[in-house]
Amino acid sequence: MILKLPPAVERFMLKLLKRIKYWQWPAILLSAITFFWFLIPPSSPIFNDDYSTVVLSENGYLLHAFLNKSEQWHFPPDTFQVEEKLKTAVITFEDESFYSHIGVDFKAMFRAARDNFRYGRVTSGASTIPMQIARMRNQRPRTYFNKLRESLFAIRLAIHHSRDELLRIYLDHAPYGGNVVGYRTASLMFFDKPADELTWAEAATLAVLPNAPGLIYPSERSTALLNRRNQLLHKLHEKGHISELTLQLALLEPVPQRFHRFQSHAPHLAFRLRRNYPERHILPTTVNEELQKKCNQLASMYRHRYGSYGIHNLAILVTDTKSGAVKSYVGSPDFFDFNHGGQVDGVMAWRSSGSILKPFLYGLSIDEGLISPESYIRDLPTYFDGFSPRNASREYNGVATARDALVQSLNIPAVRLLNAYGLYQFYSFLESAGMSTLFRTADDYGLPLILGGSEVTMWEMTKLYRGLANEGVFSDNYVIQGEKNTQSVRLMSPGSCYLVLDMLHDLKRPGSEYYWYHFNSARPFAWKTGTSYGHKDAWAIGVNPDYTIAVWVGNFNGEGNKNLSGATSAGAILFDVLQSLPFSRESAWFQKNDIDFRPQKVCKLSGFRATEACPDYVMMDLPWGMKPLKTCDYHQFKFFSDDGKHQTCSRCWSATGSNRKPVLIYPPDVAYYLRAKGQFIEPVAGHYPECPAYRADEAVQIIYPDMEAKVFLPRDFDGKIQPVICRAGHVSTSSRVYWYLDDEYLGESTGEHRKSVVFKNGWNTLKIIDESGASDSRRVFATMRQ
Repeated sequence: MILKLPPAVERFMLKLLKRIKYWQWPAILLSAITFFWFLIPPSSPIFNDDYSTVVLSENGYLLHAFLNKSEQWHFPPDTFQVEEKLKTAVITFEDESFYSHIGVDFKAMFRAARDNFRYGRVTSGASTIPMQIARMRNQRPRTYFNKLRESLFAIRLAIHHSRDELLRIYLDHAPYGGNVVGYRTASLMFFDKPADELTWAEAATLAVLPNAPGLIYPSERSTALLNRRNQLLHKLHEKGHISELTLQLALLEPVPQRFHRFQSHAPHLAFRLRRNYPERHILPTTVNEELQKKCNQLASMYRHRYGSYGIHNLAILVTDTKSGAVKSYVGSPDFFDFNHGGQVDGVMAWRSSGSILKPFLYGLSIDEGLISPESYIRDLPTYFDGFSPRNASREYNGVATARDALVQSLNIPAVRLLNAYGLYQFYSFLESAGMSTLFRTADDYGLPLILGGSEVTMWEMTKLYRGLANEGVFSDNYVIQGEKNTQSVRLMSPGSCYLVLDMLHDLKRPGSEYYWYHFNSARPFAWKTGTSYGHKDAWAIGVNPDYTIAVWVGNFNGEGNKNLSGATSAGAILFDVLQSLPFSRESAWFQKNDIDFRPQKVCKLSGFRATEACPDYVMMDLPWGMKPLKTCDYHQFKFFSDDGKHQTCSRCWSATGSNRKPVLIYPPDVAYYLRAKGQFIEPVAGHYPECPAYRADEAVQIIYPDMEAKVFLPRDFDGKIQPVICRAGHVSTSSRVYWYLDDEYLGESTGEHRKSVVFKNGWNTLKIIDESGASDSRRVFATMRQ
């Protein structure tokens, strides 16, 4: 479609074109091009984005800064308004007509040209702030042609940008000497304070420096900088911007003589964030700067304290319990300790878990109905396909309540509980809760998973412990403001989480139980320690409604150290960090919601669901949705003869009589270790021996060695094979036990049943029989250690 002009307009255009001479066309075209050039906005951004990456605290405090690609300190622009002192000083010094000219001050240009021509040298300049932006954008030789180009671009800037925008662009990219660019960088570098805290003298210094940034180098030339700053201060006074008193005080302030080096308060976090967010120059974090400094001080103090013992590394992580916001992040005590791997990030490093996974197993087992906090768990020699866990104390208690087993971090009850709960189910829980370090299958880890057989990171362990505090809802931590992960999953009941936290609250601080009791009463804290196999990792993790704290101590090279202990090495740091945190009595401890519990009858002795045979019971609040708690099998109803000397059954009631009574029956192996601990166990009468249905195999049991065990035969100095001490348990302390090896009689024992046995190489059959005919046997493979 062809556009048709009205006839009158068409006639006017033809007459106008006829009047234009050919030699006038270049001027018309040039004017049109210039007009449209001014109408087109300058390319954005005006400067390239070669900025330093800065990591900030939750309040905007500088935690770490990186040089840009040009090896300069140049903080990226932000949306902050320029502080009034600096704004007034810069405009007064650089461009008094800033708010009235169109980007070029023609009056100042004519005056400067006149003065320079009169004196035959450059005596004054006429560059406006927009012109200086144009010059900084393209560094070219100082010629009249380039000056013209800068003037035209300055007008273009003034057309498309507000005056405040231009001032901020100028100050964000002004050179301040050396490799310092930008007013916020200079304020921190020269005065060690943010730009909104500058005094009039400091603001005047930053105003004059971009005009001649070399004035600050070297220090003996600082007199020139001082004189120029003072001239500006007097001018500010003359213009009425500052009072006489302010002027006199400002003149007394010294000018900067040196740089203030940027301190790095969280180097490991900074490098991690720059690696994860390569396109971002400003990284605002959730870290609290005061707590970060305190944790850095504690890390440095304990590094020097532990260094004399051969322990050189530690890490600290503090998060907000409810949200997961990171409040302190210490990857190592000294980032520049190259001799001991100081640049390794201990927060994200994979380390052996020790015992710190145990609380989750106990909570899951409560939900499964396997235990209550007061339930008995066997603590005696245990064997699982060649795996034989041992407690750190190398002792056996016979039984321990779930509470005591968790507080004392007993290994054998934990392994037995994992076997009862299910390895695959627990492995699946850890994956669902967010553990990403499980690179083997559940079978490959096996039951040692609960004793430190898996690798964990401090980041993920704080996430798991936060899940306990958040009623079984597990969510990730976060460190960048505004990037909280809203995804969460409930994996445990609120009731079981509360009970586990209550058990962990009972944990005593080693070496100061009396004082810890008073401290814990005033400031409750649920915490767990862990020490990995070989003393390579020491853990302490604790939680309250406000904060979750994790501490790891060890050596990044994996070297073990007998001085390492979760309680003493990491625990001491944990409580120093806790003391540094704000405390609120309103949220001192977790609230117990009655709706999450229901009362159940629990045997006072065993901690399992009470039956009619249990003489004493307590009403215990247990999680509402847990599976039915296992019933007590320690108290049983038995029938006894009329004279009370024997147990009876329906096959012998006619001869002995039947009297039904509740009795406490410990298994033989449990009774053995309880007696060894000095506990009196009332003997239970044996079955009537002449009963045709008599079978008393459960009365006696071989405790060591276990079934299908492999025994290494000890040798004396002369090479003679030494006997192995075998042990057996019996429900009665007065019974006599007879020992046989491959049907060869070895002798008898009473009381504490022990027997020295010399095994032969290969398979052996060990058998015991008591005087009532009860028996037990074991197949044992014996070999000599090479």
